[in-house]
Amino acid sequence: MKTVILALLLLGLGQVSSAKDSPEKTFLIIFNEAELKRIQSSPAKVELNFLKTFETKAYGGNSERALMVTVPFADWTVCEMGSMVVKITDSKEVPLEDIAFRIIDMDECQENFKALLSKTEDQKQKKKIATIKLTL
Repeated sequence: MKTVILALLLLGLGQVSSAKDSPEKTFLIIFNEAELKRIQSSPAKVELNFLKTFETKAYGGNSERALMVTVPFADWTVCEMGSMVVKITDSKEVPLEDIAFRIIDMDECQENFKALLSKTEDQKQKKKIATIKLTL
């Protein structure tokens, strides 16, 4: 009996330790400063729409205004993120894609970067192999 309980306990610990984290996707939403002034809004006001539901972080400063949103769904696309309706003033709601300059899927960009990096490393190895020194 002790052996069965010990085996089940070890099996359970193995499952917990090998379980993957919940699938998440991160989007970078970049805003045009002139557009934000025109609609009299800010990334902080847009962030309030996502704050209760998703993990967010607003960025400002000398560069373009931006908002990072991490959603708990791995299958979300840029189009679905852009179709989210956000409240920009007390009386006005618009789709996010109407006020965002660009919406970027950070996970997809990371995969593209890794693929590009592996291609350049493969090309470097091919160049090294193809070099032949001839002496006369």
